[in-house]
Amino acid sequence: MSVVAIVGRPNVGKSSLFNRLIGRKLAIVEDIPGVTRDRLYAETEWDGKRFYLVDTGGIESASPHPFQDVIARQVQMALKECDVVIFLLDGKEGVTAGDEAIAEMLRRSSKPVIVAMNKIDNPKREDNVLDAYSLGFHTVMGISVEHGIGIGDLLDSVVSALPDEGEPDGTDDGVIKLSVVGRPNVGKSSLFNRLIGQERAVVSPIPGTTRDTVDVDVRLGDVDVRLMDTAGMRRKSRVDDPLEYYSVVRTLKAIDRSDVSLVLMDATELLTEQDKRLMLHVEERGKGLIIGVNKWDLLPPREDLGDVIRDQIRDQMPTLSYAPLIFLSAKTGRGVHRLPPLVSRVYENRRRRLKTSDLNRLLRDTLEFERMPGDGKGRYLKVYYATQADTVPPTFIFFVNDRDLADRSFTRRLEKHIRALGDFEGSPVRIWFRNRDSSDQGR
Repeated sequence: MSVVAIVGRPNVGKSSLFNRLIGRKLAIVEDIPGVTRDRLYAETEWDGKRFYLVDTGGIESASPHPFQDVIARQVQMALKECDVVIFLLDGKEGVTAGDEAIAEMLRRSSKPVIVAMNKIDNPKREDNVLDAYSLGFHTVMGISVEHGIGIGDLLDSVVSALPDEGEPDGTDDGVIKLSVVGRPNVGKSSLFNRLIGQERAVVSPIPGTTRDTVDVDVRLGDVDVRLMDTAGMRRKSRVDDPLEYYSVVRTLKAIDRSDVSLVLMDATELLTEQDKRLMLHVEERGKGLIIGVNKWDLLPPREDLGDVIRDQIRDQMPTLSYAPLIFLSAKTGRGVHRLPPLVSRVYENRRRRLKTSDLNRLLRDTLEFERMPGDGKGRYLKVYYATQADTVPPTFIFFVNDRDLADRSFTRRLEKHIRALGDFEGSPVRIWFRNRDSSDQGR
């Protein structure tokens, strides 16, 4: 998914613009580790195009030299990771020397830049918009974040500048795309290097979609895997370092491009809130999910320790109970050999298709004995027939009398029955209800 960054001097309204734009949000990634406030990253949509929006406002006070140091790094990191830049100016002040310095950095790149002059809610300031053309960019517009003036035009310009999406998910070139993601210092770098160095079978470096990452094709046993290198996540950064913010964007983009994501966690810390958010993001994206418990060598020997940790994770994340766990040590190599066949199985499970006859047998033999949800007034859900509409991930449509009667509890039970029909370990399963006499997709 593409990334749009808002850059500019302090106090020109970047955070306000961010909040205005995510008023059209689909989802928000909140409180990601390394950020200084909530809602620094958002996934949003305009005119049918989805993209990540990045608010760089939170990094402005990280240095005693805010312009010379932090602003320069802010722009540099934005140019490395984003696809489109919104360059925000202050319409009260007009073009300043600080704006010109930022513009000089932006002009050195080939990224599309949209100049938005904020606070143009007074006719006396309209000349300042014309002055912004002196910065050397083609697209310049006046907006008022506070009053919502020009926001639609700004978004139109943004989506028209977004690049075409690259290789679509599900393209089968015989290589499994695997992203290894996780919090800082959980061992991603060690595992990545072990997988490459241990096998000695690097086919070729492949330029990734982000500017300074490289995907690597490796042969792991009998499995061809393209490792999505989230290099930025592997550098320890201060909380106020722009690199930390953009490493999160790198991680989200790596998940988007992958077939399977290995979420690596630290065995000595167990499940953290950050781990949970990453896992839920993988599930929401419909990707295959494997939970890797690293640093297994640091725990004292105990025969039932694996079961204890597995139960703790299942208790805290019951909706992700389908995800397999693998216990390993990237440092010593213990358990790493079990990863390639597990990745292969999850990859295949995400593409699994059930026969319609098996689904309808489920309705006949299993749901017949289920207590169906109702409206409390004597009207109950009836399921007439079902079909699998898609794979990656497996998606099933159940035709019913009234989809509004299908509650969450019934949906969970239905998913359990579907998983009993085939091996869907590691893959999310989507269930939709459609009224038999309607084209409404349901939930």
